[in-house]
Amino acid sequence: MFRPENGLASPGNGVAESDEQERPALVPAVDKAFRLLTALGESSEPLGVSQLSRTLGLGKSTVHGLVTTLESLGIIESPSGAKRYRLGPGLFSLASRSAGQRDLRDIARPALERLAAATEQTSFLGVPAADHVTILDLVHGRPTMSISAPIGSAIPLLAGAVGKAIVSAWDEQRRAEFFGEGRLPAFTANTIRDVPQYMEAIRAASHDGAATDIDEYVDGMRAAAAPIFGPDRQLLAVIWVAGFSRHVDRDRLAEMATEVAREAADISRLLGA
Repeated sequence: MFRPENGLASPGNGVAESDEQERPALVPAVDKAFRLLTALGESSEPLGVSQLSRTLGLGKSTVHGLVTTLESLGIIESPSGAKRYRLGPGLFSLASRSAGQRDLRDIARPALERLAAATEQTSFLGVPAADHVTILDLVHGRPTMSISAPIGSAIPLLAGAVGKAIVSAWDEQRRAEFFGEGRLPAFTANTIRDVPQYMEAIRAASHDGAATDIDEYVDGMRAAAAPIFGPDRQLLAVIWVAGFSRHVDRDRLAEMATEVAREAADISRLLGA
């Protein structure tokens, strides 16, 4: 659907123009990437490399390179962790900015402002990719010394409460496969490295609608985070609040988690979840 048509007649003499005249030069890698995205968009289920290779008429090594790159950018994702792919949250975030549609940031901005005002800490919105979360927007709270980060910057996928919120949105199979690869990095001395203990924290986050952390990603920082879903309960983004420990005691952290969970649920409803 992204290829120009060939064999158009010249309006002046009825003679077909040459390919060089009638179609622009295509960048092969871009053309292949768009064909792959089209195939995923038209499929009712996630597709593997072999299926995509047959559908597109491309070599498996070429398809593998495309899906690896697109997955790392969050444009596609592997929902079960079994190397079968579908369109991802990064692509939906880009699509939401097209004419006539509301940007995810526009939808979430009021929630970020409410969270920053209510907690007096910094609120964030991010989109997960294969191994990181890209920050789309943030609103600072009232304290003079508040946590900040450049919009467009990234944090690790399993960073504290944010990571727990993301993993809590996965199904049990994807969690088992992901952690079966031993992916529990240490950020601080308080980072949970024990898989059963981490899974227990994930189950608590699923039950409560939000995850928390105390010094697990950055020493002296506490955070609460919750996943944002789109249609079919697909994970699209994550929203969180982070502040320095001196501003956030344990009771206040629990209150923050409740507020973040409520705002995430409201955004998800607006997105059709």
